Amino acid sequence: MTTSMAIYGCILGIINYPFVLVIDWVANNRPVKVVYKIQEKKGQRAREIRNSIITTPVHAMLFLGFISSGLLHIEDESLGLILATFLLTFIWTEAWHYASHVAMHAKRLHFIHREHHLSLLTGPWTSVSFSFLEKFIFSIGILAMLSMLSQIRPLSAFGIFAYYILYFLTNTLGHANFEIRREGYYDSLMGKVFNSPSYHAMHHARYIKNYGLLTPWLDRIFGTEWDDAAEVQSRAARGEPLTGLSERCALRMTKAFQ
Repeated sequence: MTTSMAIYGCILGIINYPFVLVIDWVANNRPVKVVYKIQEKKGQRAREIRNSIITTPVHAMLFLGFISSGLLHIEDESLGLILATFLLTFIWTEAWHYASHVAMHAKRLHFIHREHHLSLLTGPWTSVSFSFLEKFIFSIGILAMLSMLSQIRPLSAFGIFAYYILYFLTNTLGHANFEIRREGYYDSLMGKVFNSPSYHAMHHARYIKNYGLLTPWLDRIFGTEWDDAAEVQSRAARGEPLTGLSERCALRMTKAFQ
């Protein structure tokens, strides 16, 4: 294993914690616009921290394992290869996360995902609280596909590493339970492409729908997006949090009836 691979692995094994600690500090010390103004259940934080110790290193261990075993073919880095690998990893992970997430909500497979959903109210530490099996399935699904594709054309280790860094940061924000986007975000071009933190907060509170990771594309294609997602986001952005896990927002009138 090269020195650079060892460095990548060490960073991936611990980088979640700085993200969680910083965003958790912001949530507790800055005037953020929360999505759900509800009391966290007693013991939730301690349980999530315990889970993180087991699951946080999984991505790093599998990443290094696939590369050192030769299953994942990598090539000397170039800007083009890094960007192509990053984009490929991004697209595949969106598809894999959606498919596996929906599957884990099926009755027979929900035992894999149940631990994560014990947190009905999300917080930064929820982003690192999973069962070992769930985190293993998620990560090995990403790397298995990339490994198969690398048999045709070697990929960039740094491109995969860079994607993981983006994922860890955005996943932590996605569980933070505070809104960082302006009111009406989902009417903007960016909002049509990428989720805001309220999106996943709704999934935990209501337990179903909004299965997407960083984007809402597949939820919209398959009809699994909450129809009041835009209203919840705008309400949080205005500083008007929801006060019940099952609370729904009235839908905006269409232009035809305004």
